[in-house]
Amino acid sequence: MSRFASFSARRRVLAALVVTTLGCSRGPKVPRQLTFEGARLTQAATRSKGGISSVVFIRPGETLPTASVEVGVLVSREHASGAALSQWLLAQYRSSPTNRWYEATTADEACKVGIPAIPPPRPFLALHICRGLKGVAACAEIDERLDEAVMSRCLNRGSDCWDEMCAQRWSSRRATLEALLKDVENSR
Repeated sequence: MSRFASFSARRRVLAALVVTTLGCSRGPKVPRQLTFEGARLTQAATRSKGGISSVVFIRPGETLPTASVEVGVLVSREHASGAALSQWLLAQYRSSPTNRWYEATTADEACKVGIPAIPPPRPFLALHICRGLKGVAACAEIDERLDEAVMSRCLNRGSDCWDEMCAQRWSSRRATLEALLKDVENSR
């Protein structure tokens, strides 16, 4: 879909997903490499616990928790469907110390906008899609840092602005998220 004391709250949720996905040898398989927008990303965090594993990738030269883009994959044998894993991921997000500005969800997708309550400040817009795959549930997420102009404009305009931002991001990112999930499925 979805954190550690050294990471910001939002990043801890993402890292928890990663650790849940990759840390244990018993966890389901997650990607070791990822290409995003034509560039090979660097693996920034992994986690595996029980039947859940996760991995987060960032652009080379960047670091967590301030990366411009974080791409995460979460794979679970503990959830029966993409919808169940999405609900778990949303519960992790909602319990994190994050100032949530906007959230739009369906059974297996979400657009979340906010800022971690723990420094450093990194306003973000994150999209995730979760699906049931061959014997597992999996989520792919793209989390992008928001620039100050976008953030200020939407904070002043409210939910209509965030609706537009999410619609734009879904339009440009949906195929990438679906392809990530397809890669996870094909690697099984």
